[in-house]
Formats: sequence, C-alpha cells, structure tokens
Amino acid sequence: MKFVEEVNVLRYYKPFIEAGGGVAQVRKALGWSEWFAVKWWEEVFNEVGLSSIRGSVFARALFISLRLRGYIREDGHIKKRPPRPDYPTNSYAIEFVELHEPFDRLGAVNVATNKVDENSIGILYSTMLSQGWYKILRHTFLKLVGVENYHTIFEPVVKEGQTAMAVLEIHTPRLYLGFDYRRDNIEMAAGSLRIKPGECSGVVCIYHATTACDAVKIARRHAPNGVESALLLHTLYWLIDPVKELSCISTLLGPGGKLLIGQQVVESTPGLVAMVTAMGAKHVLSWKGVEQILRAAGYKLVKRYLRYLPYYIAVWEPRRS
Repeated sequence: MKFVEEVNVLRYYKPFIEAGGGVAQVRKALGWSEWFAVKWWEEVFNEVGLSSIRGSVFARALFISLRLRGYIREDGHIKKRPPRPDYPTNSYAIEFVELHEPFDRLGAVNVATNKVDENSIGILYSTMLSQGWYKILRHTFLKLVGVENYHTIFEPVVKEGQTAMAVLEIHTPRLYLGFDYRRDNIEMAAGSLRIKPGECSGVVCIYHATTACDAVKIARRHAPNGVESALLLHTLYWLIDPVKELSCISTLLGPGGKLLIGQQVVESTPGLVAMVTAMGAKHVLSWKGVEQILRAAGYKLVKRYLRYLPYYIAVWEPRRS
C-alpha cells in the first residue's frame, strides 16, 4: 500500500512536491516531523507515563502515530529512534520544519498537561495557516477536488478564513456559506474576507454556530434548495460529534451534492498531527477511521485520491434511499 500511496502522491500532489523542492527535500521535512514526534513522546512518557494518553489528545496522537511506525512499544517505551534528518534547503520545507521548533520550546510535557497558555498555541496555529507550504497544500487540494465546479459551497469550521480566500482565488461561487463555533475565528475570517459577520448580502456569508447542525439550520435560510458541496479541509477532527454533524451536513447537500474532504490522519506526519491536536482539535483519526465515520454518517465513497500522504483526500456523497 505504501508504494501505491507514494505513486498517487506523485500523481495528484505534484505541485506541492515541486514547490517543496522535490521529493528529497519533502522527505527531509517530513523526517523532522517524525524526529520531533519521538522526542516529544519520550519527554511526555518519562514525565507522565502511559496514562498521559487518557488525559491529552496531544499525547494520544503521538502514541498512536508512533506505534503505527514502530517507534514505540505498546507499553510506551521507545523501540527505535529515527535518525536526525539533514536540514532542508528549500524555503517551504524549511518553513515546515521551523513550525515544529517554537512548539518544541513550549515543552511537550507542558502541552500534554495543559500548562501552556492558549494564546501561545493560537499564535502558532495562525502562523501555520498562513505559511507558504500550507497555502500550496491548500491550493493543490482545492484544484484536485475540482472546487471550481461547485457554485454553492458550505464550509464547516472556517477557522481564520484562509480556505474561503483560497477558493475565491480560484473562482467566484454564487454562494459561500461558512460557520465557526469560535467567535474570534468569525471576526478574523470576516475581516480577512472584508465582510460583516452574520450578514449574507453578498457571495460570502460567515456566521457563528455551536455545531454544524445549528449551522445547517441557518444555511437553509440562504440556500433553501441546498448546496452543491460541503468543503472540509482539516476540519473533521474539530467537530464535536463528527457522525451527528456530518449527518446534518448531508441534509444540506442538494441532488448530486458532494462532500470534499481533506484530513490529516495519524498515518500522516506525526509531529504535525500532534501539534494540531494541541491547537484544539478534538479527535485523533486514522484514514480508516475517517471512512468509518463518513459511512456511519450516511455517505458513500465517490473517489479516494490519497489515504494518508500527505493526508487523506477523497470525495463522498450522501447515500440516498
């Protein structure tokens, strides 16, 4: 499967790899994500022990992803260590590695025991969303799933609005509806998009809602016939109740409507996945777990592009009775 996955990455994610300086540079960058993940797990395990995975999504993400790679044993002890990678020279690859370094300075134990100030984590998250490598990753995803073919779009958990802005760079839909459960995210997204929160007089409407189910009720006022697509880029692990909320989203999709999903999973870069859980994600997901959730929520697979490298990417649609 790994060979097939790598072939598919070269096939579908060529613009991202080229921007990252080619396969060798990307491998160096990804190698640092594994190296930091092992370092962080060892610190947490030595200080807190295996019990850390019950109280910290961050520690649980490290444990699961490193177990899959054979770096740690079931009892949590280090089984083997990845070699310290060479530092990349490509600017985007360097940016990716540099994201790990300030997080490392916060202290893995502090993160796992909730002793890090939320603002410190929030600054790193905002930094990640605006970095060059992430912009290319985002743009490549949107082109791959053909976002320009959809004219009415619903985005759960808009975060700071970067995905919406990227969509608008590719094409102008008739209607773009998005929500977030954090009011500060709504304010930042609306400011970036130069709109007023909650007002739907133009193409883009960004509003506050506690869950996707609440957001769908609001969206129906503006899209009574439903939307053509729901766009979830690194969103699934932010949903409070993924199965229930995805089920609600399916009711908003009109005939032929599609769910466009890109999701970091534990088989992806372990350091990055762990950092994002520390930044507020609520779940740790494998690629099979993502598909189980989607099936349980009433969807069927249309096309799977990638299982886990650089992350899970697929198109799904609701099962209609």
